[in-house]
Amino acid sequence: MKNIIDTMIKSLPKYKTTLPSSQKTVSYRPFTVREEKMLHIVSETGNYEDLLLTISSIIDSCFDLKYESKTLPMFDIEYLFLKLRSKSISEVATPIIVCPETQEKIKTTLNLEEIEPIYNKEHLNEIKVNSNIIVKMKYPSLEYFIDKRDNSKIDYYELVIDCIESIQTKDELILVKDASREEISNFVDLLKNEEFAKLINFFKTMPKLQKVIRYKTTDGIDREIILKGIKDFFQ
Repeated sequence: MKNIIDTMIKSLPKYKTTLPSSQKTVSYRPFTVREEKMLHIVSETGNYEDLLLTISSIIDSCFDLKYESKTLPMFDIEYLFLKLRSKSISEVATPIIVCPETQEKIKTTLNLEEIEPIYNKEHLNEIKVNSNIIVKMKYPSLEYFIDKRDNSKIDYYELVIDCIESIQTKDELILVKDASREEISNFVDLLKNEEFAKLINFFKTMPKLQKVIRYKTTDGIDREIILKGIKDFFQ
């Protein structure tokens, strides 16, 4: 039986795509009945955290990654899943939106292959906070957001502390892995407001996946709404 299963897995088509965060090429196979069943079960629970964990598990199974997908930033996870869903089920999704103006439900059509990451020209991961200090930032991972799930609002102070990778001065390079959290916290505490704002801007300008959907309500008015992320694309 094992030989049959191995043969079936090897016979699945292979595709390639690019990770938005690193621009590295990764290969993947479409998901199978087993993984589609996992998605169906979790979608019925209505638990967003469970959905993200399930999607991460499916990505781990279908993609040839050198690390667990939960260590990737959220926009990577969203992009990989869109590609996976497109090749596994259909390039077309039909999310149902609720018009914020009329509250009526509208069934829309979404071509998943047309959704690509949006990059902000102002986005930098090495940030010159002043003439003496350059801070290198890293993206918050899927795992990070799941661990912080109890917080309904983003705490930028904690996020900055957790996502500093290194601090470069004229005299030394300080790697965060070699420093204590208290030391990094003290460094952030001593930043000026405009310097801290530069670090916050790193998160606000991160790559993102979104799509403008145009639709018409029963009152005859043409409207549009922006869908962002997995929850919007497949609601």
